[in-house]
Amino acid sequence: MNKELKGVLKANEEFNHVINLLMKSKVFTDEQKAFAVLKATMKALRDRITKIEAIHLGSQLSPLLRGFYYEGWELTHDISKSRTVDAFLNDVRSHFRGHDDVDLEKAVPVTLSTILEIIDQGEARQVLQNLPTDIQNLCLE
Repeated sequence: MNKELKGVLKANEEFNHVINLLMKSKVFTDEQKAFAVLKATMKALRDRITKIEAIHLGSQLSPLLRGFYYEGWELTHDISKSRTVDAFLNDVRSHFRGHDDVDLEKAVPVTLSTILEIIDQGEARQVLQNLPTDIQNLCLE
């Protein structure tokens, strides 16, 4: 097996691992919904932290997740100034299409915790420090 194919298989395995972690939480009813929330939450998180921290976080993600994370992002975007959990959930909702039956108040904390679990823990602490206190608490629920 060549090196490129091994890389693709490893990226797919890492992606499936994250989806499996989300499914084990019992918050999600199917993998498509888990993926939709993961993708939307990653983007809302990316838009809420400093650009440098967003780049550092992106470097911690598996290649497949990294592609979804950076999808549509422009370095010139302003950091979201809203500080409340409701505003963060609305940001997630703005990236979230077609699965209106998902309870984001339950799904987003699980998803944030999973994202922070799969990256280097030093980086996870840095990400948390870049978030408003209310959103930090959401990550730790």
